[in-house]
Amino acid sequence: MMGDKMQTISLCIIVKDEERFLDRCLNSAAKHVNEVVLVDTGSSDRTLEIAEHYDANIFHYNWTNDFAAARNISIKHATSDYILVLDADEYLDEDADIQRVLITEKDHYTVRIKNHLSSGGAIYHPAVRLFKNNRGLKYQGRIHEHLNVEDKSLGLSHEFGDVLIHHDGYKDEVVKEKEKHNRNIAILLDEVAKNPSGYNLYNLGTQYRANHQDEEAVNYYKRAFELSKDRLYIQSLLYNMIDSISRLGRHEEALNVVNAAIESFPNHTDFYFLKGRIFEELAFKNDAIRAYENCIRLGEVDLFQTLEGVGSFLAYVRKGAIAVEKGQYVLAFDMALKALEVNKYHMPALRLYLEMMTKTHIPLKAMQEHLSNIFSVEDVKDLKHLIVVLTVIKSPLLQQYIDLYKLQLDPTVSMIAKLYSRHYSEALEIARKLGDINESESNDLFLLAYISNSEQLAVAAKKHLNISNREWKQLKRFFQSKPEELGNVSERVANIIVFIAEQLLILQEEDLFNRCITTIQNGPAMLKMKLCHMLIENRYSHIAMDLLVAEYEQNKQNPQWLELLGDVCVQENQDKDALSVYNRALELRPEYRIYEKVYEIYNKLNDQEAALSIKREIADAFPIVEWAKA
Repeated sequence: MMGDKMQTISLCIIVKDEERFLDRCLNSAAKHVNEVVLVDTGSSDRTLEIAEHYDANIFHYNWTNDFAAARNISIKHATSDYILVLDADEYLDEDADIQRVLITEKDHYTVRIKNHLSSGGAIYHPAVRLFKNNRGLKYQGRIHEHLNVEDKSLGLSHEFGDVLIHHDGYKDEVVKEKEKHNRNIAILLDEVAKNPSGYNLYNLGTQYRANHQDEEAVNYYKRAFELSKDRLYIQSLLYNMIDSISRLGRHEEALNVVNAAIESFPNHTDFYFLKGRIFEELAFKNDAIRAYENCIRLGEVDLFQTLEGVGSFLAYVRKGAIAVEKGQYVLAFDMALKALEVNKYHMPALRLYLEMMTKTHIPLKAMQEHLSNIFSVEDVKDLKHLIVVLTVIKSPLLQQYIDLYKLQLDPTVSMIAKLYSRHYSEALEIARKLGDINESESNDLFLLAYISNSEQLAVAAKKHLNISNREWKQLKRFFQSKPEELGNVSERVANIIVFIAEQLLILQEEDLFNRCITTIQNGPAMLKMKLCHMLIENRYSHIAMDLLVAEYEQNKQNPQWLELLGDVCVQENQDKDALSVYNRALELRPEYRIYEKVYEIYNKLNDQEAALSIKREIADAFPIVEWAKA
């Protein structure tokens, strides 16, 4: 009768120079397995010493660029009822209960692998890692090896097992260490030449995609698709192919393929999320929102390959980001909160939440009280996460948390904390002792130089800025407040100047901000438009209005200038003026995003006839837009 006895389990693992990960892997499996079978392919570090600590049965194998061969050596030496296969950079979840899964005594079980990414996210994929010994199962394929579970002559039974395996091997730093991409492509090209199966073609496409060689990836995915329509990996194949097509800038083709994928797999949330990202690339905001709402409606994917959060926190954050672009800050704030309710460690969600409080001018004390309610610091992990986000967004709360927990941090972080809490003299003292800093932090250094009027510090900041001598001269003129000599500035210099203006605004340094504005007013139109865009984002539309109206005559043939003026009018609730300006911009350049803004104003004014008319215009002018056809 099933489940009458505890099943014995052999952990089978192949390794080479895995001292960094092996202890964690073996420790995670120790209470679950009866023996460890370890095949070493030539380690020269402490790998074998660690394995001996766990009483592993160690076998040596001369590497032949064949993962299946090495795997088969390991399972040949297994003596237990079942075999569990792990890589050294994997480990069992602490809640795993393998014996409970094995009650059904199936021949093989598909479990979930959680691949942790450098971005902090994760991708789940299914794989057969738990299977009965002595049932004729063996590995095939020199790379991306897989068991012969589809061999019908074996008469195998199968089910999904509730076991989670964590994997770190595709974090950027690990991939770089092992040079996995170059190794894998060489092996897979040889494998495809010998056996051009759908699975081998799919794996080769995926390897090219990881190398950002999207043209090659798409070619192999298309070849694989015709041979893989009934395979477990078909959703992953389609997702990767669509993403590569989109990365090549072929958005219409990507949308056609993703719509076909949704028709075949209407409950696979990842396709809707990918569709939303494509629409965002095209600046088709309404269609992107519809796609993310479908993600939230469907929720997370349980059994197949999926990006963690597509049915929850990722979709909420993307909706929030679009709400920011539309000036809907209350909605953006709400989306950030919903995302944090699902995953408090999702950094973009926490960043969006904090930025919305800053941009809506929430007082600092209220910000801290609210933050402590939604992100309670319970351990070192919480505190570290919060400090990173507060540093990135230049929050004045950073210094308060440093003081509260008496933290000793990197001097650059301390300088940032002092700067944005308006302790300028202390920030200046730290800055003068700094060594190497990142380019992004050089902007902070230049801001501090501007505030403290220290040309010496400005010169020090220049060493870390990736700018030419000509650009440095432009920055010096700005620093010295010589508007008549500013001239045409580069995009990089314009971004630095607007960054300084924004931080002065947030720091409430009114005199310095006015000095900055005076200098910018005599600069090129591109710089002034960037400034106005920043002012609108930070809810200072009245200042932007003055700047835009003052130079309307010189720029009334510039559709970008007119669009910004329309955006200001919307924020100032001057909807009819906004319509007039937007329509003028459309006459000059009929761009989709302006049509969408006009449509939303008509809706706000409850002018349904005009809204329907503009909706028809959109449907005719932009055939791939979907919401306008609904």
